[in-house]
Amino acid sequence: MDNGKDRGDWKENLSAEAEQSLNLLLEATRKHRCAYKSAENIQIAQVWCALVEQMRMVDKLEQRVAYIERILDSMFKGHTNEREALLKGLTRF
Repeated sequence: MDNGKDRGDWKENLSAEAEQSLNLLLEATRKHRCAYKSAENIQIAQVWCALVEQMRMVDKLEQRVAYIERILDSMFKGHTNEREALLKGLTRF
């Protein structure tokens, strides 16, 4: 029966990219160390703190995408107005 002691570090089975991503997430999670160290179940609290960090990353990406969308919308709005004016001019003929 395998009691888990012979398995080694499960992170060794990750790809290099996945291991790097995990290390970055763990580093970001460390800033919540006081919070999760005071929890009854430290491991679960650490996972929740990692989830908080993931949500922050998602929020930051959503803000960046919204900013880019606003820029693109303003750029193409002028082209849309020009196209509509051209179509109106062509329908007069």
